Amino acid sequence: MYTVDNIKDMKLETQIDEAPEIVEQMSMFDEAPDFRLHSKYRKGVFRTRKELVDSLKEEGRDKIYHVLSFGGGTQSAHLMEQHLRGEIHYDYIVFSDTGAEPQFIHEQVAWWQRRQQQVGNKTPFIITHHNKITGGLEEMLMLWIHTDYQRFQMPVYCATLNRTTGAIKPAGMLPRQCTVDFKINPVKRAVRHAVLERHGLKSNQKMPENIGFVIDIGFSYDEIRRINTDQSPQYQYIRLAYPLVEENLTTADSIRFLEENHFPTRRSRCYLCPFNCDGDRDIGMDWDEIIEIEPLSFLKACWFDNEIRRVQLTGTKVMNSVPYLHYSRRPLQEVYAIQYGHLADRYASSLNDWIKRWRTQIEWKWKKEIVA
Repeated sequence: MYTVDNIKDMKLETQIDEAPEIVEQMSMFDEAPDFRLHSKYRKGVFRTRKELVDSLKEEGRDKIYHVLSFGGGTQSAHLMEQHLRGEIHYDYIVFSDTGAEPQFIHEQVAWWQRRQQQVGNKTPFIITHHNKITGGLEEMLMLWIHTDYQRFQMPVYCATLNRTTGAIKPAGMLPRQCTVDFKINPVKRAVRHAVLERHGLKSNQKMPENIGFVIDIGFSYDEIRRINTDQSPQYQYIRLAYPLVEENLTTADSIRFLEENHFPTRRSRCYLCPFNCDGDRDIGMDWDEIIEIEPLSFLKACWFDNEIRRVQLTGTKVMNSVPYLHYSRRPLQEVYAIQYGHLADRYASSLNDWIKRWRTQIEWKWKKEIVA
């Protein structure tokens, strides 16, 4: 399992296929972290919270709302506690339900809601989701599998298949679009609607020109590769900030802080997240935890893993590469064959009921023919 002592062993290894600045970032771990030395800050990919506030004020936006994008895991929990201690200010806290979090993440979200109440903090805590695909990643995948829906929003491991020999060759990863589409964008919409309502306006009305937003994202210094911008592409008046990066704090620092204060420490992710690891690649987000605590969720992940390859190989999707949820680019149920064998029969009825419910929901909500 994940420990503070082995966190630095992860160093970006889980995303080696998609990190163009891997050499620079790994070398920076050999020295005291300083985000100001990183090329992404030097090139203006992101700015500090103060710089963002100043830029909004220069635009005449003198009423600025500060928002925490709360994921229920370690880094955003670190920021949450800083807020509860009065070390950082937020006007809103927003949790966006991706529709595929393990139950233990929902339990951690509820734990932090209780803590907020216990300390007497009154900051509005909003729970939201994708505005159209309200069932989140499960619904997106079911659409992709069962209909002509083409957009695939997960960072699966890709491979090319030699149809003559059957050989599999690694071919990188798809972009990590799920964080933007199912976490960050819903947070933006939720706070936008909340502030419009606060000012007596409807959700389809224009934001007053003197209002701006700074939304804090819980990326840590070791995740600086994930930062692509500090400007919302949808809303000119929304900026994205990364306070833990500014504090030069790593994931290990946040976990250490939570452990020292006896707070929950489970990492936020979805039960089918391709960044779940195992064995010597343990980074605190592992398949073993899902298998042990939520066996039905593991079987759902295995089903999705098999189905996305089955559909891709039909040639009906724009996806050219063969997708896998496991970094070894092997079927998930094959990697964990023993565990799968123990669980498959036990939860077969529950899994089949879940599949049938989703097929019915897709047909009813989207009025699409089930084609796959």
